[in-house]
Order: sequence, then C-alpha cells, then structure tokens
Amino acid sequence: MLKFIVREILSSIFSMFIFLFLMYYFINILIPGDFLTPLQQFMSKQEVDELRESLGVNDPLYQRYFRWMLGIFNGEITTGGFRQKSGKDIISTFFPTMQILIPSFLLSFYISRIPSIKTPIKKLHKNKILSDTLATVFISLFPPIILFIIDSKFDNFYLFIVSHFSLDKTLNASLSEISTLKVNLFLFLLLIGITILVSSLIDFFTNLKLFIFKVSIFVIILIIFVLNIDLTYLNEIIQLSKNAFKTISILTIFFIGEYILLTNVITQNIAIEHHVLTAKALGFSNSKIFSKHILRNSFGPFATRIGLGLPFTISSLVIVESTTNWNGMGSLLYQTIMNQDSNAAMGLFLLLALLTILLRIVISLFQMIIDPRVRIK
Repeated sequence: MLKFIVREILSSIFSMFIFLFLMYYFINILIPGDFLTPLQQFMSKQEVDELRESLGVNDPLYQRYFRWMLGIFNGEITTGGFRQKSGKDIISTFFPTMQILIPSFLLSFYISRIPSIKTPIKKLHKNKILSDTLATVFISLFPPIILFIIDSKFDNFYLFIVSHFSLDKTLNASLSEISTLKVNLFLFLLLIGITILVSSLIDFFTNLKLFIFKVSIFVIILIIFVLNIDLTYLNEIIQLSKNAFKTISILTIFFIGEYILLTNVITQNIAIEHHVLTAKALGFSNSKIFSKHILRNSFGPFATRIGLGLPFTISSLVIVESTTNWNGMGSLLYQTIMNQDSNAAMGLFLLLALLTILLRIVISLFQMIIDPRVRIK
C-alpha cells in the first residue's frame, strides 16, 4: 500500500505542475488586463507602466510562472504582484470548502442509492425510466434556480429557530471574543453529525442494517457538541449554518443527478452476476442482497468514476459558492478572477489541485480496502 501511495503522489505532483502552468497561461492570456489595470482610475498611464515594469508584470509568461513557483517553494503562496489576497487569506478558505464538500458527497451518495435499493432485484437489469428522468431533472437544475427555490424556506426556518430560542447575535460577547477556529470546528461537527443522522435514516427506511452504528456516532458527536459549546458560540454556529446548509443542499442536488445515473448502471450490471443470482436463489432478502452483494461491489466502479470526475466536481465549487456567498475557495476564486488578480487565483488553483490529489488518493485507498480484487492487482 505504501508503494501505491508514493506512486500516486508522484504522478499527481507531475500532473499538478502541468495543470498549474496551463491555468497560469489561460488566466494571463484570456483575461483582459492585469491586477494593475484598476489603478488606471487613480494613476496616469505612465505611472502604471512604470509600476508594471518594476514588478515584472511585462516579463514573459514562463518567467513569471517560474518566479511564482520559486515563491511557492519558499512558502509564499501568492508571491509577487500588488493588491493580491495574502496566502493566509487563501489558505483560510480551505476548511470552509471541506465543511460543505464532505457532507455534500456523503448525502448525494446515500440519496442516489435509494432508487436502486427500492427496486426488486429481478427488475434491476431493466431501465428505470422514472429514476433516470428524475436524475436528468436534477442535472439540468442550475444553482441559482435551486437557491431561488430553497432560499425563502431556509430563511423562514432559521427565523423561527432564532425567535423560538431567543437567540441574539450580540448576546454575551462581541464577535471579537469568539474563536474563529473553534466556531469552524464545531460547525463542521454539526454538519457531519446531521449528515450521519440523515444517512442513518436513509438506511433505516431502505431496510439496510447500518442504522445503530451510525446513530451511535451521531450521539457521540452530539455529546461532544453539547459539553463544549456555550450559548455565544451556539448562536454564531447557528447563524453560519444557514448559509452552510444552503450551499450543501445546492451541491447535493448538483451531484445527485449524476450519481443516480451512475448507481443505476452499476447496480444493473452487478445484478446479473452469478453471486447475486445465487443469493437470490437461496432466498436472501432484497435488502440483504443489496448490502452484502451489490453495494460493496458497486463501490469500486463508483469510486473510479468519481475519481475521474473530481476536477469537474471541484470546479463546480466556483459556481455554487459564488451563488450562496459561502466563504470558500470557489467564491474567492471567482472574486480574484473578476479582480484580475492572477497571483491570488494561482494560489487558489494550487490549493484546489492539492485538494483534488488528496481526494483521489483517499478514494483509491477506500477502494483498495473495500474491494480485495484491487489489492490483488
């Protein structure tokens, strides 16, 4: 397994450098102007040109790229330039992105299995017109449309929560006295806990035997949350969770259509394999066949497809986070591109590339653990 991890990291690093060079080229060629262009409103053209020359903005692209890369190796994620976001600001968006990306992955994965699980085994090889049509509808929904549908519902629900429990944003302490790290950590715990609870309910209603284990994890998270959070932090977490749940809902719907189509195809192919037909002949229940023979075997091809689609998945963050104003990497990337801040944009592309590499390796490791055939290879 160590050899596999080293090989994946080395190949991913090589691909990452090629990707970053292409992004650097497209950002500087396709986007008109540069990060100094807005200064023309306050400075003369000669002064701006002199500033460009002093900062090396007029150097060839390959020189600017390698200068940026040298800065990366020196620990500066947004080296050179002017008015750009600092590396600290950029890195601080990594955790908020993970806060909404992981629950979205899990929810869309569990929800996408429902049509197949609720279909009798003998009909799995047939086309499921209803679920495929529903998946196509989900795929065609643009994030602003989803936000328009759910926005008022979330606002009304949170207004009820705040008024019912008498939560006041200024209660007990000012925001300067609140630890941002602690708020983000416990917001993440809250999001993961609710995600586990929802997935447990899905398992319960689809008759899969995983309900007690997941509820136990939810209870542990709930106990940790209750014992370590006071009213001031709870108030801030609730305020932030509204936007988080909006973003997770949009991302989940964004993913779920593709996942339903993918799960339908995979389960249809596995349903005609000999071990499934044997289990059916022995009289195993529909839920047992799914949990023991189909779902475990479906994770391999599902993980492979998700791994190949990770660049598209990560790029969707730009649309979704910008729609909901969530302070993650996607929304900041949109702002930096609109501000013609190529160095800050490249810093974000670097983080997004590293996130893609991390997720791809994690997915591959899970595939090796679950599917013994991959370990044999």
